[in-house]
Amino acid sequence: MKTILARMLLFTGVSVFPAVAGNQVLLRNFNSADGTPTVLAAGASGQLFVISTLTSTAEQQISRVVELASSGTRLASLDLTQMEYPAAAVTDAQGNLIVVGQDQTYQGIVLKLDPQLHTALTLTSLPAAVHAVTADGSGNIYVTGSTSSASFPVTTGAYQTTPPLANNNGSAAYAFVSKISPAGQVIYSTYFGSDVTSCTGGSYCIGKFAVTSGAAIALDASGAVVIAGTTTATGLPTTPGALAQTCVCGYPFAYPAIAAGFIASFQPGAAQQLQWSTFLNASISQISLTVNAMALDSAGNVIVGGRGPTGLPTTAGAFQIAAAGTDPNGGAFLVKLNNTGTAAIWGTYFGSQPSAVYAVLVDAQERVVFSGYIGVPANPEFEYVPTYVGRVTNDGATLTDFYKGPGYGLVGPALAITPAAEFAAVLPIGALWIETAVPGPSLLNVTNAASGLYSHSVTGVELITLYGVGIGPQTALSGQVQNGAFTSSLGGCQVLFDGVAAPLLYADSGQINTAVPMIVGTSTHVQVVTPAGIIDGPTVPVSYNPVPGIFQNGQTGLAAALNQDGSINSTLNPAKSGSIVTVFATGGGADFPDGTLVPIGIYDTTVSVWVVNAERSFGVVFAGDAPGLVAGMMQINFRLPDSLPGNTFAFFVEIGGVSTIQSQIAVVQ
Repeated sequence: MKTILARMLLFTGVSVFPAVAGNQVLLRNFNSADGTPTVLAAGASGQLFVISTLTSTAEQQISRVVELASSGTRLASLDLTQMEYPAAAVTDAQGNLIVVGQDQTYQGIVLKLDPQLHTALTLTSLPAAVHAVTADGSGNIYVTGSTSSASFPVTTGAYQTTPPLANNNGSAAYAFVSKISPAGQVIYSTYFGSDVTSCTGGSYCIGKFAVTSGAAIALDASGAVVIAGTTTATGLPTTPGALAQTCVCGYPFAYPAIAAGFIASFQPGAAQQLQWSTFLNASISQISLTVNAMALDSAGNVIVGGRGPTGLPTTAGAFQIAAAGTDPNGGAFLVKLNNTGTAAIWGTYFGSQPSAVYAVLVDAQERVVFSGYIGVPANPEFEYVPTYVGRVTNDGATLTDFYKGPGYGLVGPALAITPAAEFAAVLPIGALWIETAVPGPSLLNVTNAASGLYSHSVTGVELITLYGVGIGPQTALSGQVQNGAFTSSLGGCQVLFDGVAAPLLYADSGQINTAVPMIVGTSTHVQVVTPAGIIDGPTVPVSYNPVPGIFQNGQTGLAAALNQDGSINSTLNPAKSGSIVTVFATGGGADFPDGTLVPIGIYDTTVSVWVVNAERSFGVVFAGDAPGLVAGMMQINFRLPDSLPGNTFAFFVEIGGVSTIQSQIAVVQ
């Protein structure tokens, strides 16, 4: 039983796609003191601008711009007190940084900052939600988003000047295109929307309005402005010969609002009238299609990405022509349209549902670089859906790169292409990926081995898991015990913390399980030694407080727990009320040196350990290193209450005042 349990605890990796990667990607921590990163832009000199949100000393949410060198070293920062919700950013030809978003009153803000982040050069306010931005070679700024305002500053001769319909029940919302001069003045602005939508159900339709929102904006070589987004407006203007002239969207009775995608191109020049426009539909009329991102290739062809159901215009020879999985909300997709909006050149799904594409770019080789989140088939509910960055050839046929990252709910990473044609990505959990120009193995994720959460900090003798591409031996190897302790080398690979080799518990090409050495200091530099060379990993803060996580059972989605008779807890083998249950954790300290195979359990009285649920706290019968397992694996025995309300018992473990995320076990009266 101990052998089965040890394998269940230590060797449970998650595979989505085979690792496909060329150049080495550096993993860097984003300083948590700088807030939560949400937006990324690349500068002309290769520097990166990360825009984050944080709470100021005045208890107000603000944005912060942090400038990083291409290696991830912090160079400068500037707080944007005017902006509470950053949405997008770009650098112009002059090296200035333009950041768009909303202020505390949800007014749209367009801020231009100097390259050294000394000050804001211009500030333009719009009565709108500003979602996307780009700039031309002369320093003009172009933005799109969504507005319901009748006072939106449309300009004389604009394509559409009539504001959205409004009455006592609400109002419609339109997309828009605004061109802003280098001095911050609006020089062209138009609505793009319609009040007309489809609704069935009589009184159900009261308060149902057409909503159109721009999510992305780009300029082609002629200067035409292309926007893409999502709409429920069946009356949105389309042009003759468009890919789709009718919208599979609206408000069917007893269903939520059904949306479709749209793409529209406006002519270059002062007038900027509509050049072409099309819907992007799926064949299923009860599920929304959402366009989140767009990019143009050198010929002006349009690549859009988002989330949609089956029935999208996929093409033979594309990477994945059919949606996978059963999630009713659909999965990630990429569709490439020609530069007149009349046909789909190729279309592909990506991965299993649920999934989505959140960012799309085209690199110097005309390959499509994209990012988002991706589901795992039969994914247990406790697992976090991983984020990723991928690359496909310009014909959509071949996945050339795939980097899987930390799990983070339903949010994908922000993405940028550097002047050297490598990508950079920022993940909201506080990590950065920076692609280098040289091939080699990549360390992509460092997690608490139990919770699977990204390691913002580590503590001594904590068990952690490293994920990446080519970080370990091609053939999986289990840890080797010599003289009562796990060795620090497997298949020619090592993990170093400030140069100290850590014990290795498991290693393969995509995953290494190890134990953090007992470190003295405020931070530690992680490196991975491989036969192909040394991977320079992140510098991680060291916590002298617990950073606990509860181990999970990959087959059941429950905690990796033992019932009182020593059998593994499951829905078919639940624990009885009043019985003693054993769960396992790490990050709570250890009484034995790192790497030691624990010979005997010793109750650790130096730190308080409680099991807590929504109703009460439970003292524990035993808490200490798990006998027969590696030091750092904490065993916690606690007694269940005599009365149980259901078939599962949800709980937290609190170690030294720090709580784990919630877990659960199967129970029966």
